[in-house]
Amino acid sequence: MAGKHSQQTSKSKAPVIIIIVISVIIVAAAAVFAVMFFNGAFGNKESEQPTTAPTTAVADTTAQAMHGQTQTTAPATQATGNSTGTDETVAVVVPTEEEGEVTYFNATFIPNGTVVDTYTGENTSLREVFGSGYNTEGVITFNSDGTFSDTIASTEASTGGYVVQNEKIIATYSNDKNMDITVTEWDGNTPVSFYIVYAGYEVYFG
Repeated sequence: MAGKHSQQTSKSKAPVIIIIVISVIIVAAAAVFAVMFFNGAFGNKESEQPTTAPTTAVADTTAQAMHGQTQTTAPATQATGNSTGTDETVAVVVPTEEEGEVTYFNATFIPNGTVVDTYTGENTSLREVFGSGYNTEGVITFNSDGTFSDTIASTEASTGGYVVQNEKIIATYSNDKNMDITVTEWDGNTPVSFYIVYAGYEVYFG
């Protein structure tokens, strides 16, 4: 009887030992996994730090490049804004009438010496009209591209744009001031004689 009791006890202990061993293995595996997981997570954060530095450097380089391009562009834009003559004339918008063909011509005119005070009707001189700013060699030149220059008031040309429409010359200076011009004789689409009103005085050409 005692022998049978001893055999049963040995058999009953075997499953318990197996369960304990398996439990120990599972706990050990879990501990190893946990250690590897946390070590891996910390490792990723540390490995990301060196990667961040080059990214920041690239961003800084890009910002500097963009800043440099802005500095390069600004003078170019400023230079364009400071251009005189043609660039200013191109920006001039000349008003036109709803109907009538728009044409241009190419000619230069000088004052013929006749100047009339529009208020009194009396004749006067160019020197009286323009004072010390009068340019004795001044002319008005109309170009076939729709631009004109007026050097009568000073030695520096005043520019603008113009059109010929319905037997009238419609002209505007680059400062948006309209030229008050009346054509008295035409040769086709080109004026032969006309006068321009400067500050209350009719200055005749042709």
